[in-house]
Amino acid sequence: MKTLLFGFAAIFFYTPTFFAQHIQCREKANRDPIPGVRLTDQHKHIAITDNNGNADISGFNVNDSILLTALGYYTIKTLFPKLDTVILMQVMPVQLEEVVSSAHRMNERWSDLPYTLKTLKKSEIEFVNAPQSADLLLNTGMVFVQKSQLGGGSPVLRGFEANKVLLVIDGIRMNNAIYRAGHLQDVIGIDAQMLDRVEILFGPSSTVYGSDALGGVMHFFTKQAQFSNSDAIKVHANAFTRFASVNNEQTAHADVSIGGRQWGSITNISYSQFGDLRSGTQKYGSMPQNWDCKYYVTTTWINNKPFDSMQVNLQPQIMKRSGYSQYDVMQRFLFKTGKLLHDFNFQYSQSSPVNRYDRLSEISSSTQQLKFAEWNYGPQKRLLAAYTTSVNIYKPWGDHIRSILSYQKIDQDRISRAFKSSKRISQMEDVDVLALNLDINKNIFSRHELRYGMELTFNNVTSTAHVYDFITGSTGSAKTRYGDAGNSMYTQGIYITYAWEIQPDLIFHSGARLTANQLESIFKDTSFYRSPILKVSLQNEALCANVGITWKSENDYKFSVLANSGFRSPNVDDLSKLFESNASVLIVPNPDLKPEYVKNLECNLSKSIANKFRYDMALFFTQMEQVMVTAPYTKLNGTDTMRYNGSVKKIQALQNQDRAFIYGAACHIQYQLNQQLMLYTQLNYTYGRYSNLKTDTLLPLDHIPPLFGQCGMRVYATRFETEGFLRFNAAKASADYSLSGEDNAVYSANIIKGYTPAWFTLNLRFAFNFNENFRLNAACENLTDARYRVFASGINAPGRNFIISLRYKF
Repeated sequence: MKTLLFGFAAIFFYTPTFFAQHIQCREKANRDPIPGVRLTDQHKHIAITDNNGNADISGFNVNDSILLTALGYYTIKTLFPKLDTVILMQVMPVQLEEVVSSAHRMNERWSDLPYTLKTLKKSEIEFVNAPQSADLLLNTGMVFVQKSQLGGGSPVLRGFEANKVLLVIDGIRMNNAIYRAGHLQDVIGIDAQMLDRVEILFGPSSTVYGSDALGGVMHFFTKQAQFSNSDAIKVHANAFTRFASVNNEQTAHADVSIGGRQWGSITNISYSQFGDLRSGTQKYGSMPQNWDCKYYVTTTWINNKPFDSMQVNLQPQIMKRSGYSQYDVMQRFLFKTGKLLHDFNFQYSQSSPVNRYDRLSEISSSTQQLKFAEWNYGPQKRLLAAYTTSVNIYKPWGDHIRSILSYQKIDQDRISRAFKSSKRISQMEDVDVLALNLDINKNIFSRHELRYGMELTFNNVTSTAHVYDFITGSTGSAKTRYGDAGNSMYTQGIYITYAWEIQPDLIFHSGARLTANQLESIFKDTSFYRSPILKVSLQNEALCANVGITWKSENDYKFSVLANSGFRSPNVDDLSKLFESNASVLIVPNPDLKPEYVKNLECNLSKSIANKFRYDMALFFTQMEQVMVTAPYTKLNGTDTMRYNGSVKKIQALQNQDRAFIYGAACHIQYQLNQQLMLYTQLNYTYGRYSNLKTDTLLPLDHIPPLFGQCGMRVYATRFETEGFLRFNAAKASADYSLSGEDNAVYSANIIKGYTPAWFTLNLRFAFNFNENFRLNAACENLTDARYRVFASGINAPGRNFIISLRYKF
C-alpha cells in the first residue's frame, strides 16, 4: 500500500512540465473574440487563436513565460501560472501596420500603399453607436455630411459629393444610373448595426472602381458568417436596444451566427423609429430666424379629402414632421466545396415615407404661407442579392480568384402636394442593376504582385408618374422624372494594377483601367412641356491610370507620392431628368453633356514613434476637366425660361465648364500617453473653384465644405471606455458660396448671398462592460445644446442628445 501511494505521489510531483489548457483571447473594449493571436513560449511552441479566439496550448511548458501578439493590439507577456482562461487584449490606437482591402479589392498592408485611407473597425463602430451609417462616417472627423432631412446624410470626400463619390458594399458598387449631383441619402439604406468594418479611401479611385470614384470610395463590409473549428455547431448571438432623447429614437437589433465545419450562417435584423428632431436652444450670436420651425401643416381628412391648415409651432426648436422609421434585414450563407468558398449575401432595407424637411419649411413670398402640405420620399427600398465565390489556385496566371454576381433593386419615389391643393403628384423610379465583378491577384517572385479584373453592369430605370385628385377621385398622368419610355445604362470595364517591392522599404505602384459606357433615355409624352428632345443617348470610353511610390524608413516614417486620374460618365440622372431644383429654377436635359475627368497629385507623410505618437498629413491638388456644373441654359427652344407645373421657371442644366480645381490638406494626430489615455485631433481643409468661360472668371465650386474637424481624449480601462471630444466647423463665407450650384443658399443664414456661421459641439461617450455578455453604452452629444446648421443642410442639427443602449452577446 505504501508503495502504491509513493507511486501516485511520484507521478503527481515529477510528471513532465507540460500542461493541457485552452484559452480564449478577447478584445478588452467590447469583449469580442480575437482571431489570429500568436502565442509563443521560450521553447518555441506556437499556437494561434481561431475565429472564436480560442487556442490550444497543451504543449506549452508551464515554467515558461507566454508572449501574446496580434496585429493592432498591445503585446502581452505573462508567466504560464498567471495565464487566465480568458485573456483581454487592448487595441493599439497608434500603429502603422494594418491590413486593408479597399485599395485594390484584395487584402494588403496599409503601410505599403500611397493612398489616404481611414478604417473603422467593429469595436469602434459599436463604441460610436451611431443611429445611421451617415452619422458613423461623420464620427471619423474626416468625412463631411450634409442633411436635407432627418432621414438623410450625404457624405462629402475632398469636396466631392453624391454621384462623385462611390458607395461600395461587400465589393458591390451601390452607385446606380439615378445617383444625382445634388445631395443623396442612399447611405442610410446601409444598416450600421450589420457592419463589421468600414474603409474610406480618399481621392480618385477609378482605376480599380471605375466611374464616380472622384472624391473617393466608402467601402462597407458587413458581418460574415463563421465556420466552426470543431464538429460541434457554434452559435453566437448579439442583441441590443437603444434610446435617444433628441428625436425619441427607439432602435432594436439582433443578429445570430451559426456555424459548422463546412458551413456558416448569419442573420441580422434591425428596426429604428425616429420622432421629430429637436434642435438646440443656445444660439451663436444673431442666428437667422428662418432656422426656426415657426409653422407647420396639419391636414384633416374628411370623406377622403384633405383640408390643410397652417399651424403656429409653439416649440420652434422642434423640427415638425421630420420623423421616420426603417427596418433592415441581412442574411448571409457561407459554405465550402473543396477549395471553393461560396458566399450568398441577401440584404433588404425599407423606410417609411421620409419627409423632405427643407421643402416642407419653405414659405411662399407671395402668399406668406407654406408651399407644400406634402413632400416626401415614399418608402425607400433597397434589395441586394449576391453570390460570391473565391478560391486559391496558385496557377501561372493567378493565385487567388474572386467573382461576384449581384442583383440590386432600388425603389425611390417622390410624392408632393402643394398647400391647400387637392392634387398629389407621385413620381416613381424603379432601378434594376445586374453586375458581374472578377478580381484576380498573382504574386511573382515574392516582390511583384499583379491584380487585374473586370466589371460588367447593366442598369434599367423605369420612370413613371401620376397625379391623383382627391376631390374628383380621378388619376391622371404626370411628368416623369426621367424618360417615360425607358432608360438604360451599360458599362464594361477592365483594370490592372502592379506593385513592385523594389526594396523592403520602397514600393512602387501603378495601374490602368479602360471603361466603356452606353446610355439611353427615351421620352414619349412631352405634353407637360415643350421640348424637341425625344431621345438622349451617349457612348463613350474612359481611360484612367495611377502611379505612386511609398517609402518606409526604419524609424517608422512613411512617405508617399501619388499621381492618378479618374472619371465620371454621365448617368441617367445627369442626362435626362427634368425637375425643380428650388422654387424658381428648373433643371432640364442636356444632350451635349460629356464625361468629366480629374487629374490628382498628392503626397502623404506618416510618422509613428514607439507606437505612442503618430501623425498623418496629406496634401492634394485635383484638376477637373469638362466638369459638370449647373448653369443657365438657353439651348432649349431658344429661351431661358419654361412654364412647368403652372409657373414660369428659369432654365438651368448640367454643362461641361472647361475646368475646375480643388486643393486641400488633412492632418491627423494621435498621442497615446499610456495604455489608459489617448489624445487625438483631426483637421480638414478644402478649397475649390471652377472657370466660367463666358465671363472668364473663377467662381466658387459647390459642395466644398468649410474647414472642419474633431479633437478629443479617450480613456481606456479594464471594464469601461470613455471619450470626450469637440466637433467643429468654421464659417462658410458668402464669397465661397456657389449660388448656381447645390450649396443651398436659400436654407443658409443669408438666403441671398449664402452664409453659414461657425459652430462647435462638446460631446461625451461612455461604455461599460458588466461582464463578457452585457455592455452598456451611454452618450451626451451637444452638451451645451448649441443651435446650429451644417453647411448646405436644410434642417437644423440635433440639440442636446442623451443616448443609452444595452447590448447582450454570447
